[in-house]
Amino acid sequence: MTNVIGYNQLPDREEFVDLYINQGKLQRELAEIYGCGKLRIRQWIKKFGLETRIQGGGNNRKYDVTKEHLLYLINNKHTNDEIADLLGMSRSNVARCLSSFGLKRELNIPEYQKYARKVRYLTETNYAKYKEIINPDDYPRTLCGVDGGYQLDHILGVRECFDKGLSIEECSSLTNLQMIPWKANLQKRKMKGKTDEY
Repeated sequence: MTNVIGYNQLPDREEFVDLYINQGKLQRELAEIYGCGKLRIRQWIKKFGLETRIQGGGNNRKYDVTKEHLLYLINNKHTNDEIADLLGMSRSNVARCLSSFGLKRELNIPEYQKYARKVRYLTETNYAKYKEIINPDDYPRTLCGVDGGYQLDHILGVRECFDKGLSIEECSSLTNLQMIPWKANLQKRKMKGKTDEY
C-alpha cells in the first residue's frame, strides 16, 4: 500500500496513529507506505503529538522498559544477554535502549589490567621526563628482533609490583626503570613467564 502525501500535506491522523501506535509500524515501514523519507515521518509523529519510540524498535512498545529498571539491572552486573532474556527482547534492542537512555556500563576490567595500563602510561611519562638519566647513551628503543635494539624495562616487573602491593607510582618510578637489550628483556620475560614488560 502506498499513499503518497504532498510536501505540505499531512496524512490522515486517525490512519497514521493506527499504523504507528496500534499496529506498531516502524518509521521505515511508514515511509514506504507514504512514499516519503523517515525525516517526514518523524515530523508527523511530532506534529500529531505522539511519543517517538526508541530507534529500531517498533516492537519495543511491548517491552515496557524504563531507564530505572535498566539501571537497576546493569548495577546488579547483569550482562546484555541476561537483560535480553529477563525482558524478552533481543540483545540489539537492549543495546539500543541503553544508548537511548544514555546509560553506560562500567567496563569489567580486571584490577591487574587497570593497574598495568596506568603503570605503562606513567612509565612513558617518566621516561620522557627523565630520558637523560634512564637512557643517557640514547639507545634506540625497538621491538624484539631488531639488531642493536633496546627496550625500556621495569627492574621489578609490573606483575611483581602488583602482587607485592606497590603503588603505580612506585612501579613506574625512575628507580625502577632501565634500558636493556631486547634479547635480555625477552629472556627475562620467559624466565618469569610474564608478558607484561616492555
